[in-house]
Amino acid sequence: MPCPYISVLTVAGGRPRELRRQAEALAAQTLDPERFEWVVCLNGGDDGSGATLEALRLPFSLKLFETPERLPAGVARNACAQRTCGSILLFSDDDCLPAPEALARHVAEQESGLCVAIGSVAFEAGGERRWWRPGRVGFWNLNGANSSVPAVAFRQVGGFDETLPGYGGEDLELGYRLARAGVPFRALPEASVVHLGPDPREGGDLAKARAAGANAARVVERHPPLRWRLGLHPLQVVAKRLIFGVGMGGWFQRLGGGSVAYERAYLEGACEREGSTVEESL
Repeated sequence: MPCPYISVLTVAGGRPRELRRQAEALAAQTLDPERFEWVVCLNGGDDGSGATLEALRLPFSLKLFETPERLPAGVARNACAQRTCGSILLFSDDDCLPAPEALARHVAEQESGLCVAIGSVAFEAGGERRWWRPGRVGFWNLNGANSSVPAVAFRQVGGFDETLPGYGGEDLELGYRLARAGVPFRALPEASVVHLGPDPREGGDLAKARAAGANAARVVERHPPLRWRLGLHPLQVVAKRLIFGVGMGGWFQRLGGGSVAYERAYLEGACEREGSTVEESL
């Protein structure tokens, strides 16, 4: 079979119902199924999702593989990328449902000029949807929910950083290297996905917040110019501690700072990171 134009990369683990819904969303795409493939990593072993997906008789090519142990997201996505033959890579987490025209929109955008295309995300929780629609985008907007990247550029910069453990930081770090390589970033709000669950910064998973903070400190060690973007400049650290300490968290949240608990845990994770320069610079 000829290589498809776009490869959808999904790292799955522990959410078989969501993964099935994602498969159904991909089967409903308006893009010709011969123009895309789905590469799925069953991260940490098969929880029964493999047989479920294969039984669906999907109209597009499915490449399914599993890892014996759970890998960080960046490592698992790199493993997916190694199995692709598409010219474009589309990152789509296993809790994301692309709208019927999403893939066609990404293809049209990439055919108008190779870029990193950032689509819209609707966070669905508690029966409500909270939209994030990209406007002016930059490297910090690259995400695993709805971003497409030229495969050649992805490989030229070395893919995701495989030294970042656990959760967080790998998307922005890749975006930074792509931007430095001269790849343009463009907003694609008309290509949308539904994220099954709240924005991670609002979801209350403080273990993830601490892991994200620790990885942010690691990224800053490698790319010092990102200190401000990641909220770890000494002035930002002092300001956050002051705000949280005097009970002004509500004001901080209204300014778009995420949940107060998340931001506290993120800062703790960054400062607890062994060898981090966050504390040393205060």
